[in-house]
Amino acid sequence: MSAVALITDLMFTAKVKGTADLIGLRLKVVRDLSVLSEEIAAGVDLAIIDMNADGVDTVEAIRRCKSAPQPPAVLAYLSHVQKDLADAANAAGADLVLPRSRFSAELPELLRRFANRP
Repeated sequence: MSAVALITDLMFTAKVKGTADLIGLRLKVVRDLSVLSEEIAAGVDLAIIDMNADGVDTVEAIRRCKSAPQPPAVLAYLSHVQKDLADAANAAGADLVLPRSRFSAELPELLRRFANRP
């Protein structure tokens, strides 16, 4: 299984990448929409979107994921106070939108569950 993560926060990048490595999930971390689009076109099972990624239209990132010929599952996370952004992520097609704290706490289980979807 393979995944791509759009994350610009270096500390969180290390956490997500390290967890993916521990469970045997191939994960590439990207920092912009063009590289995300390339990875989605190449085929991945899971896309993780940090809705607070610096300098990135993250709602557009979800749209690009979901418009791919073989769209991956999309797991998005954000600050718990960003209700409007969460609504926009859901409207764009995210499979699950979580507060950052819950995403972080449940990360291994989430990666296993979403990366192994049929």
